[in-house]
Order: sequence, then structure tokens, then C-alpha cells
Amino acid sequence: MLGSRVRLNGVELTVIGVAPESFTGIDAILRPQLFVPVAMAPRLVPQRNIHDRDVGWLFVKGRLKPGVTLEQANADVSAISSTLQKLHKETNPDRRLLAETELQFRTDQGPQLPAMANMLILLGVCVLLVACANVAGLLLSRSRARSREIAVRLAVGAGRFALVRQLLLENLLVAIAGGVGGVVVADVIAEFWSRIPVPTDLPVAFSIGVDRRVLLVTLAVSVVSTLLFGLAPALRATRPDLVPALKSIDADSGGRRRLWGRNAIVASQVALSMVLLAVSGVLVEGFRSTLAQGPGYRTDRLLLASFDTQMVHYTPEQTRRFFEDILAHARTASGVRSAALAFPTPMYTLEQPGTFPEDWPPPRDNKPLKTNAAYVSEGYFRTLNIPILEGRDFRASDRPESPLVAVVNEQMASHYWPGENALGKRFHLGELAGPLVEVVGVAKMSKYGWIAEPPADVVYLPFRQHPRPMLQLVMESNAADAGTLVPILRDAVRGLDPDMPVFDVRTMRDFYTQRGVRTPNMIVEVVAGLGLMGLALAVVGVYGLVAYSVSRRTREIGIRMAMGADRRGVVWMVLHQGLKLGAAGVAVGIVGGFLAGRAVTSSSAAWAGSARAGVNALVLAGIALPLLLMTMLAAWAPARRASQIDPMRALHDE
Repeated sequence: MLGSRVRLNGVELTVIGVAPESFTGIDAILRPQLFVPVAMAPRLVPQRNIHDRDVGWLFVKGRLKPGVTLEQANADVSAISSTLQKLHKETNPDRRLLAETELQFRTDQGPQLPAMANMLILLGVCVLLVACANVAGLLLSRSRARSREIAVRLAVGAGRFALVRQLLLENLLVAIAGGVGGVVVADVIAEFWSRIPVPTDLPVAFSIGVDRRVLLVTLAVSVVSTLLFGLAPALRATRPDLVPALKSIDADSGGRRRLWGRNAIVASQVALSMVLLAVSGVLVEGFRSTLAQGPGYRTDRLLLASFDTQMVHYTPEQTRRFFEDILAHARTASGVRSAALAFPTPMYTLEQPGTFPEDWPPPRDNKPLKTNAAYVSEGYFRTLNIPILEGRDFRASDRPESPLVAVVNEQMASHYWPGENALGKRFHLGELAGPLVEVVGVAKMSKYGWIAEPPADVVYLPFRQHPRPMLQLVMESNAADAGTLVPILRDAVRGLDPDMPVFDVRTMRDFYTQRGVRTPNMIVEVVAGLGLMGLALAVVGVYGLVAYSVSRRTREIGIRMAMGADRRGVVWMVLHQGLKLGAAGVAVGIVGGFLAGRAVTSSSAAWAGSARAGVNALVLAGIALPLLLMTMLAAWAPARRASQIDPMRALHDE
């Protein structure tokens, strides 16, 4: 490859090096396939002039020297920022440089993702607690079987600390074995997540995998879980009554008061599983209701295609003429019902220019409000079937020399002008001293960047009054399959400029399904899976405790049956124990589930908009009743086994 020539944005470049395939640059998600000197940016993209101080499009990324903290780096950066403000008072008066970690930067860019990650981590911790509680109950039950062994060790001089250490070591081996199994499963799941298709032509990849950090966290969790949930059983097992234990008598007998700890553990398992299922139910119900409401625009019969005139070095006049021509060709092409230009279309990231209503008092910081904006052509609302509630759509006559106009959504109208008619109102665009824009229409609210987003202010601006080098063409097809328009689109572009690249060509249905349905649905499935896992562990815990109780009460049950107790009464006696545990856990879980559901709906996560209707008595009752039924089924097998005890054999064994 060295010395070969390639063309990038119409500029011929020479290959001077080949990076290894494993090198991904400084971006963890976007994987560049080609690297060029930053000094060549103006030749490749004229709008990205490195000498223009009014345009800030570069990020500086680097590594701190060993021993240097982020606070020290910020102090150095602040000094540089102060110097720049003194040297360039016109362009740098309010600009401040900030050094932050990659995680902080991504959190600031998209706060919804960290909120969702924190929720999933919390649910995962709840499942871990249920599993650890289950193991603690099993260890307490197993300590009875080992009471004679431990009593013999103590009788011959073994120290209690040594026995506790031995039991903790045994528990640690079990925990590490479970952690290794979890890492194997996590590696398989990470491979599945890394293959999630992203609806873009850019080389985007998710770096999801099991690395050293995951192994260290797993080891730490294994050790902590051993100490938290293995220490109490170890201390309990190393404090037996030596005389009964050495005589092989039930050293763990002490009445029902000895079972309260196990009962509390099992009840807490049921309560935690109830919380997990409640959160899962809130999200599933919220997602279902959101999908039922729809995105607020049509997704069928639409084809999307993106253009960027910067790639072929168009002048502003050439850009205007190309988009005028491609829009006219698309509207007159056979098979096309309507067409429009927009940037961005729904489910893309919206821009946020500053806006400020004309009749509002100036803010203290002199900063306008950030409002989501989309730049569209006339016919956009008709093509996407977004109703205009008041006023009019854009017209072809809305040009740069005409008065600036805008269409706002109903959320922005009620926010800026509550109880008033928004038509005719004006706001400053960009900054407080920016040009005045008149509202000529109010559009119905729809989804813009995320299917479960809360209501957001959005302003639509005519693309002719705000020229942009990058726009997306939206074409409505007469046929049910909008993909039939792809050859027509490419022929139209080829007739205008064979060098113009066309990218991100896909149907709106495919894009909406991938971005608005599949990705959030995978998150819902993960949450639901965590809830079902917690339920399964709780059922196992109930079964284990009831079975253990039956094994301890074998002689009692034998005496009852010898005295004339029928099998049905024995079954109910055992079932009653499991039912009490389930009812106690469900009662606590209902309160916890309600609070957890409220926390999810009131959070700033992206799910808040879809889950608000999910916290209700019907959802909680729909979870509580099956959970009670599952606990009864878990107790049924030990109860049935207890009813089949042979009284003579039970008394003889005792």
C-alpha cells in the first residue's frame, strides 16, 4: 500500500503508512479507517478552517504524566485558557477550557446512558443479593449436617478461628467457581452485544468484552460475598453444643426460634425478587404503551438518504442549487408521492441552537435557552404525516431575503407562551442579540431522538433561510416497499453529479425498528431476565428452606401421623409455612417495588417518558399473585414428600 494514491473528498492523497488492525484511534466507538494530518482539514472540508477561531470543532485528547492528577491538569489548562482570553478578546471572552476523563465527557454528552447503566447495575446487585442470600440459607442448613464433624474437631483441640477460616475458604472456592462461571457467561453475552447492528454507514463498533478489569471486579465480588454471606454460617457452625453433637443428637435443635434467621433470609429473597419483577414490569409496560402510542410520524413507505456537499467541495451557491435540484427531481420521479429535505430526521441527534423569546426578561447570565432544532423544507410535515395544529407549513418562498420564520412543536409553544396563541410570537435565534424569528405554525409533538424520551422543545427552521452542507432526503413511495426508490434516487444523483456520495440509504421502517424498537427492547429483555432470575432464586430458596424444615420435623410428622393426622393436614401444615414466607416477602416487596418503580419513573433516564404510567396497583398485583403461586409450588414438593412419611420408619430411625 505504501506510495499508493487514494482520493478523499476529491483530493488525491498518498499512503505513507499502514496502522495495525487493532489500532482504533482515540475514539472507543467510531473506528476510523483512514487518518490524515489535521493541517489538511481545510483542503478536505473547507468549512473546517483551523485558522477560524469562531469555529470550535477539535477535541484535544492526551495522557497524563505519571503522578499528575486531573486537578493539576485542569490548573494548567485554565492558565492556557486565561492566556487565550487575553490574546484573543474578541473570540475568546467566554470560552473556558476543561480537562476531563473520557467517561466524564461521554456522561456529559449523553446522560441517559449512564442513568440506564446505573439502573442495570443496581438490578444486577439485587440479583446477586438474592443469590448470596440463597447460598447463606443453604450454608446454615448444611451446618446441621456437619455439626458432629465440627464438634469432634473442637473436642480434639482445634481452634474456632481455624475452623472459621476453613469454612470461609470452602465458601470462597464455591464463590470463585460461581464467579468463573459468570465470567464465561458474560463473555458470551458480551460477544452478542458487540454484534448489535448500528443503523449508519460509519465504521461504528462497541468495545464490549471481558478484560482484566472485569476479572478483578469478579474476584472482588466473590471475596466480598464470601465474607458477607459466609461469615455468619461459619460462626454459627463453629458454636455447637458439644455433648448432643458428639452423641449424634440433633445439635441444631432449639425450637422454631433457630429458624427465624433462615425464614428472614428466604422472605428477603422473595421481597427482592418482587422488587426486581416490579421494576421489570414498569419498564415492560411503559415500553409497550410507548410503542402502542407510536413515534408521532409515519414510518412506512419512506426512504432516507444523506448528502454532504462538503465532500465534493461545493460552494454555498453550488450547495443551494444541488439541494434545490435533487428535491425537484425526487418530487417528479415516478413512484414518488412526496419528498422533503431535512436535517436531522427523527431518531437522530438534534442540534441545540440558542433561543430566547422576544418578550421575556433577559437572564442573569445573558445566555439563551438551548432548544432542539431541525432544518426542513416545505412538505416535510406532509411527507412524515406530522399534523400542523395551528398556522401553516413552510413555503418555497421562505428564502434568505424573506422574514425569518419557524414552526414550533406544541411543547415549545406551551413552554414559551403558556395560555397564549404562539402564532406571531417571535424569539431571538443563536444569542440574545440574534435575529428575530416569527412563529408561523405549531406542529404536533412527536419523538425526535429516542422512543421513550420525555416531552422536549423543538423548533423547525426552513433550510433555505439556514443553508446547511449536510441534509437528508425523505421520499414517500407509492409502493408498500420504499426500497424500490433506491435505483430512482441513485439515477437522479448520478444525473446531477456522479461524484456526489449518497450514504445512509435505508427505509424509515428499518431505521425506526433498529433505533426505536430493537435496541430498547434488548434492554427491556435484560431487565426482565434479571427479574426472572431473581424469581427463580427465590423459588429455590423457599424450596430449600421448606425441605430443610421437613427433614428436621420428620419425627414430629411421624408422631402426628401415628396419632391419626391425615395426609391432607400434613400437606397444609407444610404449605402453610411456605405461604407465610411468600406472603411476608410479597408484602415487603410490594412497598419496595412501588418505591423502586417511582424512582425509575422520576429519574432523568431516557425511560422516564415511557414508564410514567407503569407504577399502578394492577401491575403490582399482576406480579404479586404469580409470585405467591410460585412460592406455594416451591413448597408443594416438600409438603407432598412429608405426607408420604412412614410413621413406623420415621420413629425407628429416630
